Amino acid sequence: MDRILFLDDEQFVLNALKRTFELEGFEVVTTTRPSEALELLRQGAEFQVIGSDYRMPEMSGAEFLQRAREISPHSHRLLISAIEEFSIAVEAVNRGEIHRLIPKPWDRAELISLVRSAAEDYHLRERYQEMTTLLHAKNADLEAVNRDLENRVSASTRGLLIALGAALDLRRAHGDHSRASSLRARRLGEELGFSRAELLAVEQAGLVHDIGLITVPDSILQKPGPLTSSEWAMVHRHPYEGYRILEHVPFLRDARRLVLLHHEFWDGSGYPFGLKERQIPQTASTLAVAESYSALREARSHRPALDEHLAREQIAQSAGKRFEPEVVEAFLRIPRMELEPVLTTPPNGTPRDEGSLFEELRRRALTGEL
Repeated sequence: MDRILFLDDEQFVLNALKRTFELEGFEVVTTTRPSEALELLRQGAEFQVIGSDYRMPEMSGAEFLQRAREISPHSHRLLISAIEEFSIAVEAVNRGEIHRLIPKPWDRAELISLVRSAAEDYHLRERYQEMTTLLHAKNADLEAVNRDLENRVSASTRGLLIALGAALDLRRAHGDHSRASSLRARRLGEELGFSRAELLAVEQAGLVHDIGLITVPDSILQKPGPLTSSEWAMVHRHPYEGYRILEHVPFLRDARRLVLLHHEFWDGSGYPFGLKERQIPQTASTLAVAESYSALREARSHRPALDEHLAREQIAQSAGKRFEPEVVEAFLRIPRMELEPVLTTPPNGTPRDEGSLFEELRRRALTGEL
C-alpha cells in the first residue's frame, strides 16, 4: 500500500485529506508540526508522496520540503498554497525542491489524480533505479566473462605462436631464438612505456618474426660460406613473405606489420623497403633490437655466442645506424639479468628428457590414453 505524509497547521484540513485518500486505498499519516514530520523521515519511514501547506509553524512548507528532500530524495513532494502565496511557492518549485504546486482550495478529483500520478512516478523511478543497478551488475559480469575469454584466447594463441616459433628455430638449429626475442621485445616495450596493445604486438611478432624464412631453401639457410647476391635477395624477402603468410590471421594484424618492418634500419640501409628514421614504427625498432641481441647471444655456424657485455656493446654501437637511438637508450637501461629470460623450460612446465618423453608417449599410445 502506498503511503502519504500530509503536513498542515489546521487539523480539519488534515482530517479531510486523510478521509479522502484512505478511501482511495492509501495509508495516510498526518501531522501539524514540521519537526515531527522530519523525525518520521529520519527514522526511515517511507512515503511515496509528501504534501505540505506553505504557512506552517517552525518553518515554511517550502523549507520543510527542502529538508525532506535531503532525507527522502525519492519521495514526490507537493506544496499546498493559497493564491496570495503563489509567487513565493513558484520560486520554491523553480529551485527544484517541489514537484507540484496545489492551490487552495483544491479540486478533489484533480488532487486525487495528481497524487495517484505522483505515486506511479515514484514507482517508475524506483523500477528504473533497480533496472539500472541490475544492468550495471550484468555489465560488470559480462566484462569479467569477456576478460576471462580474452585471457583464455590469448593464452591459447600464445601457446600456438610459441610452438610455431619453436618449429622455425628447430629448422635453423637456433635454439629458443624466437621465444627469447619475444620476451626481450616485451621487456624493452615496457621500458619504453608501450600500451597493452603495443606490448602484445611486439610479443606476438617476436615469436613469428622469421616465419617468412620457410620460403627460403635449406641450402641457403644452412650454407656454411657467404651467400651470393641472388641468395641474399631471397633472404631479404622473408619479412615480406612473413607478412603475406600472416595476412589472413586477424588476431595478428598488428604483429604482422612488425614482422614486415623488423629489418628496416634507422639509417635507411635495411630491407625490404629501405625505410629510415621516423618512417619506422618504434615497435618495429624495438623488435629489431631485441631480435638482434638474441641473435648475438646465440652461437651461429659462422661465430660463437657473444657474452652479455659484448652483445650489449654491439647494440650500443649500432644506435643511430641500424637502430633508433631512443630504443637503444631504453635497452641499455634494462639490468642485464632482466634480458636473460629463462628459456631452458617449456612455457608451461619443467624440462623433460626427450627419451623419457618418447617412452611416456609410447606407453600412453599402447594403452589408449593418448
